[in-house]
Amino acid sequence: MAGVDRLHQVLEASRKSLSSTEVTSLVDCCLDLLKDSSFRVTQGALQALASASVLSGDHFKLHFNALVPAVVDRLGDAKQPVRDAARRLLLTLMEVSSPTIIVERAGSFAWTCKNWRVREEFARTVTSAIGLFSSTELPLQRAILPPTLQLLSDPNPAVKEAAISCIELPQKGLMPCQ
Repeated sequence: MAGVDRLHQVLEASRKSLSSTEVTSLVDCCLDLLKDSSFRVTQGALQALASASVLSGDHFKLHFNALVPAVVDRLGDAKQPVRDAARRLLLTLMEVSSPTIIVERAGSFAWTCKNWRVREEFARTVTSAIGLFSSTELPLQRAILPPTLQLLSDPNPAVKEAAISCIELPQKGLMPCQ
């Protein structure tokens, strides 16, 4: 746990770009840490990845295929701090890449995941993304509307509520949940 905290601190304080080799090593290590039984280790790994994504430029994009499904899986974690860190990481990936690309990749796992918490948290992530990127990323709204409408018939009330918020809040001009 101390190592993950220190890694996050170093990445937060760094202004130096990460090389392709450093990014590969970091992502490989953090993917293993995302499976750790300690929620603090998992949360720290997600935070370190968010910091690293800002420092790595295009090198990080090469790892999206492995990284995005693992982060989506953490949206269903039993601990809220881990779910929050996963949501923040997805939003950071949207900032350094493209919101539409991340929503489409993550959505291929999240919209129909068996774990209702993943569906709920992903709808909340998308609500935040709309608030942050809708004025600059028009394809984003087209990419999320059909699956969000499907969530309106979800058997879990929390998922339905998150889907409703995803559709309603941007229309009302309210701040999306973070």
